[in-house]
Amino acid sequence: MEEKVFFKTSDGLRLCGILSIPKTETVKCIILCHGIGYHKDEDEDLFKNFAKRLYDLGFTIFRFDFRGQGESGGKSIDMTVSGEVRDIEAAVKYLQKRDFKEFGILSQSFAGGAVSFFSLTHQNIIKTIVFWNSVIDYGQFINPVLPWQVKYWGRPAFERVDEFGFTEIGGNKFKVGKKLMEEIKTLKPWEALLKISVPVLFVHGDEDRFVRVEDSIKYSRMMRNTKLEIIKGADHGFHETPKFAEQGEKATIEFFLKNM
Repeated sequence: MEEKVFFKTSDGLRLCGILSIPKTETVKCIILCHGIGYHKDEDEDLFKNFAKRLYDLGFTIFRFDFRGQGESGGKSIDMTVSGEVRDIEAAVKYLQKRDFKEFGILSQSFAGGAVSFFSLTHQNIIKTIVFWNSVIDYGQFINPVLPWQVKYWGRPAFERVDEFGFTEIGGNKFKVGKKLMEEIKTLKPWEALLKISVPVLFVHGDEDRFVRVEDSIKYSRMMRNTKLEIIKGADHGFHETPKFAEQGEKATIEFFLKNM
């Protein structure tokens, strides 16, 4: 079912991905993009298990490691949003060489920015996007309010980067460098997102302590051709209970079946 593959980015990094191709031939593929500091099997096999569920429905699935994470090349300290855009571009080019022509994208958490920027300029091949509790406004990291953001971002994080060249985020102490922190000050993924016309689904827990649910609500209302699925009582990722996971995954599957 699964084929491990390696491919290169335009700036020479070697990335690793897992391609799952069903028996029924298709030119369509869903790409899974993980959050910061994680990998293609995000959150203890969350992506791996969900990929299997999509595969069983006849979808081709590609999940890969962004630069500096998982089995891909590069250092975490050099990871940037613009670099992740190059990574998605490299993944798509690799898949096109494998004869896939139309793509859906699932973005988890921090990947929302890179997915927004890439999709804006590739709406001819990106047919639909699903955002799982995704970051589409970096302002919340500059002026944090939520517990996780207050702990790892905000002015102290920028000061640590200025002093040491990096700061550490999350329980796995993922090292973030100066280039990414500078991008956060200026980049606005939501501006790109508002120009996208392909069908978009936002899925977000209303008790998310990591990423503001208010952003998903706000920007989904400002966009055309969008749907919003709020999971009441769910935290970041909404996979802490089978009930929440089923609600989020069911909404996602129905959206892909309708728009792919």
